[in-house]
Formats: sequence, C-alpha cells, structure tokens
Amino acid sequence: MQLRPTLLAASLALALAGLAGCGSAPQQPPAAATAQPGAAQAAAAAYDFDMDIFHPVVASNGMVASEQELASRIGLDILKSGGNAVDAAVAMGFALAVALPNAGNIGGGGFMMVHDAKTGRDVALDFREVAPSKATRDMYLDAQGKVIDGKSLYTHYAVGVPGTVAGME
Repeated sequence: MQLRPTLLAASLALALAGLAGCGSAPQQPPAAATAQPGAAQAAAAAYDFDMDIFHPVVASNGMVASEQELASRIGLDILKSGGNAVDAAVAMGFALAVALPNAGNIGGGGFMMVHDAKTGRDVALDFREVAPSKATRDMYLDAQGKVIDGKSLYTHYAVGVPGTVAGME
C-alpha cells in the first residue's frame, strides 16, 4: 500500500503540531510586586511545577471550603446571613456529618485555629477524641507486657469519647 504524498504531508504536519503542543514555554518571572497584600501576591505568583493544579484563592468578604458542595453552601449561607467564620465552620461540620460522614461526623474529633480580629488573639482548639475514663495505659498489653494484636483496633476497647460536638459548642 502506498500513501499519497498529500496524505503523508498532512499526517506529518498533524504529528508535528501535536509534538509542538507537548513542549512547555519558558515561564516568565513574576512581575515585581506593587504594594499588594501578601494573599494577592501569593495568588499572582507563578509556581515552578509542571503539574501545577492548586492555586491560592483570595476573597475580600469571606470564604468557605469543604469536601462537599452542600456543606460549603450551608457555610456560605451562614456568612451571608451575618454569621462569622466560626458559625460557618460549625454549620459545615454538622452538615458534613450528614452529607459526607467519612469526612467529619459527630462521632469524631478535630482541631480548629481561630483568630479573633477584634482582640488580635489566636486560639487553638483541640477537640479530638479522648480515652474513656476507665482506660489504662496497659489495657492493650498481655500479662508479659506485650501488645495484644488487634485489641486496640478491633475490639470494644478501641473506642474514644467523641469530641466534635464539644468542639463545636
């Protein structure tokens, strides 16, 4: 079988065009910063990574984010109705307990960093699960002091007291 010259030329041109699209243009250095806030500078920065998919997002009036769209919409509704960031986070936490229970639920725990803009104070909240009051440090050990395989994972001893609800209080 013999290819006609025009078909061969067209195929070659298409292949070369495809190869040209595989290259990457050299990145231009970022323009000099001109009195932009840090967040705006970060959003405008170029990242030296060929699979760059994450970019900073800047908002002037507030923002929410979660792994589940309905939970994010609930958080946004809280902000729009006058609630603060903590109100939105709490609402989203309870929404995630229903809409995406493996991401967060009332049977778990968590951490939260809170900045009070009025006082300038930063607070770290730790509402992780805690051990039951009857737990002991050797409850997973046998008489010889060796770990009992699976006891801390697959038995009724593998529980913690949830902290999520207390943390969202």
